[in-house]
Amino acid sequence: AKLATAVEGFEPEQQKQQQSYFVRLGSLSTKLQHRALQHSLGKLQSARHSSQDLLAQLQSALDLVEHLKQGMDQRLQGGQEKLQQMWLEWSKKQPGGDKDQVPPEAVESGTLAMLQGLTQQLQSSCQPLVSSLQGLPAGIQDTAGQVRHNVEELRAALASATSLQDVTGSVLARARAHAAKARQLMDELVEHVASNTPLTWLVGPFAPSSQRPVEMK
Repeated sequence: AKLATAVEGFEPEQQKQQQSYFVRLGSLSTKLQHRALQHSLGKLQSARHSSQDLLAQLQSALDLVEHLKQGMDQRLQGGQEKLQQMWLEWSKKQPGGDKDQVPPEAVESGTLAMLQGLTQQLQSSCQPLVSSLQGLPAGIQDTAGQVRHNVEELRAALASATSLQDVTGSVLARARAHAAKARQLMDELVEHVASNTPLTWLVGPFAPSSQRPVEMK
C-alpha cells in the first residue's frame, strides 16, 4: 500500500513529477527492507534525541526554580546566576537572540519565557516522533498518544503562568511528573519499535527516480 504525501516547495505540476510516498515495510524486498528500516529508525532516534535534550534542559531549569523557591540553594545568588546563564544560552539560540548582559529584574521574566518556550519546542520536537508511527499496532499508537498527552499537559502546566510567582510548588510538581513520564514513554516507544519492528510500518518517504526505480529521500 502506498500513502501519497505532498512535497514541500513544489507546485502541483512539479508534485506530479516529484510525488513522494510511503510503503509498508513488509512489501519491500529484503535489501530495501533493511535500508528503509535503518532510515526510519534513524529518524525516530533523532526525534527522540532532540526531545530528550529539550526535556533535560527543562528539568534542569525546573530544578533551579524549585531550589530557589524553597531556599534549598544556600548560595541564593549563585542559583540566580545559574538561571540567568541558562536563559542567556537558550535565548541566544532563538530568533533575534543576541543578548550578552541583562538587568537582574529581567531574569525572572526571562526564566519564565524560557520555561514556556522549551515546552513549545518540545511539543514541536515530539510531533515527528509521534507522526512517524503510521501502520504500527494499536498498543504502540496508544503509547505515542500518551507521549503527546504528557507533553501537552507539561506545556499546559506552565502556559498560564504570568510570572515565576505563579509557578508554585504544585505547578512544579505537575510539570516535573509529566516531563519524567514523557521521557520514560519515549524510551519505551523507540526501544519497542527497534526490537519488535512490525512489517505493517509505513516507511519512507520514497520518490520515483528517472535513474533508479525507487529512491529513498
